[in-house]
Amino acid sequence: MTTGFQQFEPPQHPKHAYVGHYPLSTSHHAPICIPLSSLFTPTTHHHSGGGFILSFSLSLSSKDLTDGFWFLNFDIWMASSDRSPGPMPPGDGSVPPGKAMTMGQQVLDKGAQLMQSLKPVKQMSQHVCTFAMYSHDMTRQIETHHFLTRLNQDFLQCPVYDSDDSNARLIGVEYIVSEKVFNTLPAEEQKLWHSHAYEIKSGLWVNPRVPEMVQNSELKDVVKTYGKFWCTWQVDRGDKLPLGAPALMMSPQDVNTGIVKPELVKKRDEKYKISSDNMKNSRANIETPKEMNPYADYWIKTGKGFAVDIEKTPMELRAPFP
Repeated sequence: MTTGFQQFEPPQHPKHAYVGHYPLSTSHHAPICIPLSSLFTPTTHHHSGGGFILSFSLSLSSKDLTDGFWFLNFDIWMASSDRSPGPMPPGDGSVPPGKAMTMGQQVLDKGAQLMQSLKPVKQMSQHVCTFAMYSHDMTRQIETHHFLTRLNQDFLQCPVYDSDDSNARLIGVEYIVSEKVFNTLPAEEQKLWHSHAYEIKSGLWVNPRVPEMVQNSELKDVVKTYGKFWCTWQVDRGDKLPLGAPALMMSPQDVNTGIVKPELVKKRDEKYKISSDNMKNSRANIETPKEMNPYADYWIKTGKGFAVDIEKTPMELRAPFP
């Protein structure tokens, strides 16, 4: 597979991990030519985009110079947040690996539960079931369960699980802010966030077992919010443990690969005995923002997703105090 390569500016901090969004091919050792004007000082460069990492070194001789272009080979690796894991940890096949809890451990946990306040956990006031897709691969879509804690009227924080069962796996965290707070963020930060308007209006965002009439009042506020969701455990690809770098997640949208697969919605609706279509109709009176922020749902406008790469970097060796 061949690839086109467009000139890009060097990263400001090439030794640090960063998020990038440059579309690249998956081919390995592919020959490309880069104008001399696009080369820059560091001898090794890393840039990420579309779920891939480009890494190449400038180790060239004069014979490689032809008509103002360098010809070189480079390698492309899947970004850490998208790289398939290596061999799974040994075990009996359970997910996650480990022995069943002993009776003694259960007694200890129950005792601690009675004696401790667990205040942050007890502040979780809502359960939301919806869907999300990976920013670097929108074809990978998952059902998600968010347990909301409201710190104030403009900010919610949500641990995200793969189900609402007692043995559900914690797969990530989402932060939700009001439109007012979101508009104070820098543009580069806003690109990592997604809107909730379509997700709510379409009936995909639901509070299981809560009557729609009760949900409706809350949704009038949430429809104008924005979320940033990091997935730390990619259970959909078979990971038995949280592996690799976190992956940025996007919300459903009514365009392209943002449309949730019908079979996922059908399975969810049957589980909770609900109808997303009926919810969509009942939410027709909910007003969406008059104008969406241009940097949210960045992939819709650019066709580019985000992936995270992790690189080794020198540690700060200075002591924090004399």
